[in-house]
Amino acid sequence: MILEQGTAEAEVKIRMPRHAWIFKLAAGVLWLAGAALYLWSLQLVLAALVPLAVSGVLVASALWHRNLGVDLTRESAILRGFRRRTVPWHEVQAVVRQRRFDSWVVQLIPQSGRPVKLLAPTSSLGLGAAQFERDFHRIEQWWLAHRGESWCPLLPEAVRNQYGLPNTH
Repeated sequence: MILEQGTAEAEVKIRMPRHAWIFKLAAGVLWLAGAALYLWSLQLVLAALVPLAVSGVLVASALWHRNLGVDLTRESAILRGFRRRTVPWHEVQAVVRQRRFDSWVVQLIPQSGRPVKLLAPTSSLGLGAAQFERDFHRIEQWWLAHRGESWCPLLPEAVRNQYGLPNTH
């Protein structure tokens, strides 16, 4: 595989694509409009509480999802999700794409063989497929550039075959 020029020069931040959170934001705005209609009639103040709550949850969720993703540094991949996790590049044995139902996700395969799923990049229902491919290749190139000179494949043959990784023997 050929490394792209400039892939290893600066830190890269990959965030959740717009298609993954924009629908929640739009739904939150619609619920907010529904609450406004209830409040406008003045007699239905209590009825407006449910749409206001739903709207708040949807908008907060959309804004939080917008910040999920992965930061690529020289030493590691920093996963930003429910909890922050750091995966050093020298422990990563492969970067693979995995199809899950109707979407594509990127996984890092560490020495343990247990895949680490990245929340971003992602592609679902064909939305964001081109951006997913660009981000997947950027992560793969970053790993190849930063895994270190002493890196050698450590995965057992059964795990390598499970992910369709090339044999190194």
